[in-house]
Amino acid sequence: IVAGLGIGGLALALAAQPTIENLIGGLSLFGDKPIRVGDLCQYGSDKGTVEAIGLRSTRIRGLDRTLTTIPNAALSKMPVVNFTQRDRMLIKCVVGVRYETSPEQMRYLLARIREMLLSHPRIHPDPARARFIGLGASSLDIEVFAYVTTSDWGEFLGIREDVLLRVMDIVEQSGTGFAFPSQTLYFTRDDGLN
Repeated sequence: IVAGLGIGGLALALAAQPTIENLIGGLSLFGDKPIRVGDLCQYGSDKGTVEAIGLRSTRIRGLDRTLTTIPNAALSKMPVVNFTQRDRMLIKCVVGVRYETSPEQMRYLLARIREMLLSHPRIHPDPARARFIGLGASSLDIEVFAYVTTSDWGEFLGIREDVLLRVMDIVEQSGTGFAFPSQTLYFTRDDGLN
C-alpha cells in the first residue's frame, strides 16, 4: 500500500509539473511585470499586444490580428521586448546621393541636415547626427541617426515622415540628387593581339 501510494504520488507530481511551472511563471510575470495588459511586445520572433495575463497562460493579439495563448512557463523563459516602455524611438536611415556631388555640396548637405535635426521640436538633440559614412556601389552614403521623443507608434511615423521630407528638400536645395543603381559602359575599339 505504501509503495502504491508512493508511486501514485510520484505520478501525480509528474502530472502536475506543467501546471505548477505555469503557476510559478504567472507569479513571476505578476511580480516582475515585464509586460502589462495593453503593451506592444515582441516574444520570440513574433510581435503583438498583450490582451490578458492569467495564472496559467497569457493571451497576445498578433499584428495580423491572430490571438496566441502562451503558457506562462514558456513566456517566462523566452526573451520579451516591451516596445510600450520606450521613452524614445529611433530614426536610422542611409541617404544615397549621386557620385557627381561635389565635396562642397556634401558639406552643405551634412550641415543642413544636422541643423534641421537639432532644431526639430520632436528630435532629441543627443545623439542627433548626420555623417558621411561611405562610398557605396552607386551612391555617396549619408547616415541619419536621431531619436524621436515619443513612445506612440502612429506619432513616430508622422515625425519620421516629416524628417524624411525635410531631408528631401535639403538634397534638392543643395543642387544634387538621390542616387539610383546605375552602370557606365565604355565602348572602345579592340586593337587585337600582336
